[in-house]
Amino acid sequence: MYKMNKILIFDIDDTLIMHTKDRHDYYTMNSGETLKQLLDQIKYDKIYIYTNGTYSHGYNVTKNLKIYDVALIFARDNIPIPRPKQMKPSLQSFNYVHKTIIQNIQSEKNQYYFFDDMKENLQTGKTLGWITILIHPDFVNQKESYIDYAFPNIYQALVYFQLKE
Repeated sequence: MYKMNKILIFDIDDTLIMHTKDRHDYYTMNSGETLKQLLDQIKYDKIYIYTNGTYSHGYNVTKNLKIYDVALIFARDNIPIPRPKQMKPSLQSFNYVHKTIIQNIQSEKNQYYFFDDMKENLQTGKTLGWITILIHPDFVNQKESYIDYAFPNIYQALVYFQLKE
């Protein structure tokens, strides 16, 4: 029996920052302890960031949130596909991310958990077989067939997955 790698893929801005219970400005403050503690309690193999922002933006936010074990940050300025196809929700962009993760961990036996606040992005992720998690305050009214889970903020989502293990 093969071990299935558990891959967590996070959008940055509204997913990790805006739709939070405390609404702190994580762009300027260094207080990601709650998020870091929740991630530390979940069993996963790798964390990836997938943002339409720049690489430096993704790096700075993850640093402020104290998420130091990010394997790769996929951003608009480091996905080698011409604009606008390198941006989410483009299938070309998702295919690039998917294939790069497979190469990075040298395994096709992966279970992808994709956290994003945009339904269009989740819809594309679902076409690749990813488990899709909507992070949005209006999560109850946003549940489409391609959305596996929906939560009002990232904290509740991570607590749910921690308890599910």
